[in-house]
Amino acid sequence: MVSSRRTAFASLIVCGCFFVSGASSLIYEVVWTRMLVLVFGSTTFAISTVLTAFMAGLALGSLLLGRAADRRGSPLLIYALLEAVIGIYALFIPAIFSSLTPIYKYVWLHFEPSFYLFSLIRFALVFIVLVIPATCMGATLPVLAKYYARRWERLGFSIGMLYALNTFGAVAGTVGAGFLLIPNLGVRWTIWIASCLNLLLAAVVLLAQKIATDREVVGHKAKQVSLSGQESLLPRRTTIAVLACFAASGAAAMIYEVAWSRLLSLIIGPSVYAFSIMLATFLVGLAVGSAIISLLIDRLRLHSLTVFLLLEIGVAVGSYFTLFGFGKLPYWFTVLFKRIDPASPMIFIIQMLVCFMVMLVPTLFLGGVFPAVVRGCAGNLVHISRSTGKIYAVNTFGAIVGSFATGFLLIPALGIQPTIMVGISINLLIAGILLLAHPFSRAVLTRVCLGLILLAGLVAYIWQPNWNKLLMSSGMYYYANQINRLSQESFYRFTEGNYNLLYYKEGITTTVTVARDKNSTNIWLATNGKIDASSESDMPTQVLSAHLPMLIHGRAKEVMVVGWASGVTVGSVSLYPDVRVAAVEIEPAVIEASKNFAHVNNKPHLNPRVTPVLNDARNYLLVTPRQFDTIISEPSNPWISGASNLFTREFFELGQKHLKEGGIFCQWLQIYRMKPEHLKTLMRTFHQVFPHLFVFETLKGTDLVLLGSLQPLCLDVQHIQEIMKLPRLATDMERVNVSNVDDLLALFRLGTNEIPEFVGKGHLNTDDNALIEFAVPQNLYANTRGENIKEISRRQVSPTAYLRTKDKVDFSP
Repeated sequence: MVSSRRTAFASLIVCGCFFVSGASSLIYEVVWTRMLVLVFGSTTFAISTVLTAFMAGLALGSLLLGRAADRRGSPLLIYALLEAVIGIYALFIPAIFSSLTPIYKYVWLHFEPSFYLFSLIRFALVFIVLVIPATCMGATLPVLAKYYARRWERLGFSIGMLYALNTFGAVAGTVGAGFLLIPNLGVRWTIWIASCLNLLLAAVVLLAQKIATDREVVGHKAKQVSLSGQESLLPRRTTIAVLACFAASGAAAMIYEVAWSRLLSLIIGPSVYAFSIMLATFLVGLAVGSAIISLLIDRLRLHSLTVFLLLEIGVAVGSYFTLFGFGKLPYWFTVLFKRIDPASPMIFIIQMLVCFMVMLVPTLFLGGVFPAVVRGCAGNLVHISRSTGKIYAVNTFGAIVGSFATGFLLIPALGIQPTIMVGISINLLIAGILLLAHPFSRAVLTRVCLGLILLAGLVAYIWQPNWNKLLMSSGMYYYANQINRLSQESFYRFTEGNYNLLYYKEGITTTVTVARDKNSTNIWLATNGKIDASSESDMPTQVLSAHLPMLIHGRAKEVMVVGWASGVTVGSVSLYPDVRVAAVEIEPAVIEASKNFAHVNNKPHLNPRVTPVLNDARNYLLVTPRQFDTIISEPSNPWISGASNLFTREFFELGQKHLKEGGIFCQWLQIYRMKPEHLKTLMRTFHQVFPHLFVFETLKGTDLVLLGSLQPLCLDVQHIQEIMKLPRLATDMERVNVSNVDDLLALFRLGTNEIPEFVGKGHLNTDDNALIEFAVPQNLYANTRGENIKEISRRQVSPTAYLRTKDKVDFSP
């Protein structure tokens, strides 16, 4: 009796450890992805290789070590060893990632591989780094299955609940990393905490092994267990068919996750918190679904294949009906938004509610598939680790295929809605295969059911909702607070009624929209619903971001522009004589969309001196040997995931290394929707890298342009005047009301002498703390424009102090 209680207590401890293990695994996935994005660039290929390598390691570990666990001793001892290896290895990961950079550059410079070949090389490097910890993580489930699977009649419950516990832990890890650890402690300390968790888990599991005195139970030297007539072992062909279906189910799950995430980023935004909420919501559905089916699967009179079949149909039906809900989400998000204080944490609750509206029902069914398949294919308890590992591995391999195909093939080629329909088709196909493979199927009934499944698929394809593209890309996560009075009519006018759609593309990394105002000639370009460029309202910043650094430098010939957008900045730079421009843009659809701005952008896509570079800016600077006279960085907002990496100290330092002597780094910066302390943090970070700094206000109360250099900057009025006389340049600047040097100098706000007092002392925005990426979304709806303008006005000085006098620069105040 005492022995049984001790064993039960030990089991409870190990269950808690497996929950924490799931949390630490997702913490690692989050931080490793962030780190590798910084090393390899935030291209979709880079992120995909990270995730694929991670999942491949999970599959490899569950498959190989699952077999080994059946032949070794105590599963608890093996589990403790796995956790210790993960924890120790994780401490060395940052140093290993850093050591990849020289290899990365060497391959690029000496072999000049194609983009796709280079992606394969990158995958190989990432795989080598991640395979050890990911393999250990993948082995934990089959190893603990050996410990818990003691009775066949509770097999589905035992392993299914283990899976659910681990997934609930993954939810905690996702939320903890995204909302608490990284924002407050940074990436490095987050890794240390996760590592300590793993080492603590190893110690606790070893203690649990000592508590459990029932060695026979712990060792699981069980013999083949009779199935008691509940259901017979599946024939080999049927087992193969079921495992193939489970792999396909994993692929469909990833199709949904990627497609839903792309859609939801249009509704709740592309911030780091939004992505954490999406992932956590998806995992919650899987965990709850697994827990529910685990509780029922051993008691149901239905064959496990029947349960699997019904679950796949449930996934298909649930996913199909979410298509009709997506078209309503922008409105319902706005309705909920108007009922809360958007500056409060309630905004995150609303984002999660929106995600649940889409994901909850399908993910509940998806989560229930694992315990059903384990129940049907586990075979016997003697080889339970091997069986569980094989089942988990095939599903993970399917997930690898699904995630890669969705991001690089399906969405770019078909679009998001057809991609979801592909997932629905896969679920229905799985149901049909399971129907044919079912050991108790009857010919007539099978034909009738197959006919119904085929009919359902045809009806689904014929009767699909027609999403309004303008509505879906209206960016209500950003613009909802601009609707003063919410009604169906006002909402319609604000989102779609006032515009004509000119271009829409669901690209590899983002959704690109171009539209024209019906009441004016203004054309705007939006990425994921956020307007990033326009033909009228944003023209001063777009034009002057080119001319300010070019004029103040005076002799720039080699220029790099970060972010193509409307093409206006690139086009304005290309007007300078003999200049060569490397225009780096991560999304091909943006360059294609910019052709709608040909009447204002000087058609840079047709200029032979302009080279479009399809890459991430950090990735490009990491490998290119080119040096530039001027680097112009004009990405999207600094709080948006991906773009946020282009506002850190490390990015500025990377740019600085690629500047020639006397080179200028030009950085666009917003004044709006950012607290003064965050504006100063970004300027302080920029100033630490570039000690000499000019600040111009290109669009009143909206945009700043920072010009930084390692050498003293000055305003050579005579030389600037001579350059501005060039006909093409004069015409280009006159359209933004800059006709002479005085107009240009009127935009001057701060210089090198004023910056230290303006920014003060404080934190920097770094890759490790990602301060702006995490802080700004919490205050995204605050009206801070006036505060920032007032702060700048208090320190504003005349540019005369920085005019060139007798070939010298006078910095006296």
